Amino acid sequence: MTKPLEDFENVSVYTIDEERRETLLARGNEAAITWSTTDGWPIGVMHIYVWRDGCFWVTCTQNRKRVPALRKRPQSSAILAFEDEQTITAKTLATVHEPGNQHEGWFFRALAERVMEGQPPAVRDQGIDGFIARLASENRVILQLKPVKWISFDGRRVKAHAAGLWQPGEPWVEPETRVSPGAPTVDP
Repeated sequence: MTKPLEDFENVSVYTIDEERRETLLARGNEAAITWSTTDGWPIGVMHIYVWRDGCFWVTCTQNRKRVPALRKRPQSSAILAFEDEQTITAKTLATVHEPGNQHEGWFFRALAERVMEGQPPAVRDQGIDGFIARLASENRVILQLKPVKWISFDGRRVKAHAAGLWQPGEPWVEPETRVSPGAPTVDP
């Protein structure tokens, strides 16, 4: 029998498992990337990212204040929010890849493919190569953020627990694959 949810004191039991995390990160688009200023203040900006090889990859020009900050203090984080109160935070270590680095070819193409659909017609008309040409700059760096720790929260699990449908410690079945008793089954 499922023990009902009594309070919200320990929400650390409502985490996102690794497989779900990978699915969310692969289809996600934006993350808040954070770093610290010289006087110790945490700060961040939203970045469109590419998730590849277990890292977040973003780009900006060297004149952005985050670049020298991350060179000096690579401790950083990526914070993402998804539907149904699913959140992921990665404590990361940043590497700044200088202009002309070996990652530009694959990364610029992956970024262009990720964002092309939402671009204005004048940009879409120039295609992927046109978008890549806009990124090409002797001043553009690529930031690689490698996760060293994960913090996640799955609001769907809280709701399932409160409804008596799931108990922390039990296996979690993704809602789109969950079958209610007596419901017809559908082959994927």
